[in-house]
Amino acid sequence: MLTIALESVRFFAYHGLYKEEQVLGNHFILDVQVSIPEPEHPSMLAESVNYEELYNIACRVMEMPQPLLEQVVHNITAAIRERYPAVTHSKVMLRKQAPPFGGDLAYSVVSLEKQY
Repeated sequence: MLTIALESVRFFAYHGLYKEEQVLGNHFILDVQVSIPEPEHPSMLAESVNYEELYNIACRVMEMPQPLLEQVVHNITAAIRERYPAVTHSKVMLRKQAPPFGGDLAYSVVSLEKQY
């Protein structure tokens, strides 16, 4: 198995259940990890997953506000699988910094891991 990952990608977006989150926005940190069978020719990008394209997929999804982070990680996962059907395993983890409920924590986390 070959694993390709993006770690701690930072976004500012407007995801959230509460109106103030949808207006003010928040900082998010995204991790994406995918696995594919080892390519026969590891020097050919066409046989792998382009991490720049993973980033572009994440950007497109993060631009579309959603009330639940669960929907965001699902949409990223589905878009990756659609673009790269050879992916056999994926994990998408989205952290929201300073969620607006008054607690003292660094971030909340929603994660989706799939085996295909």
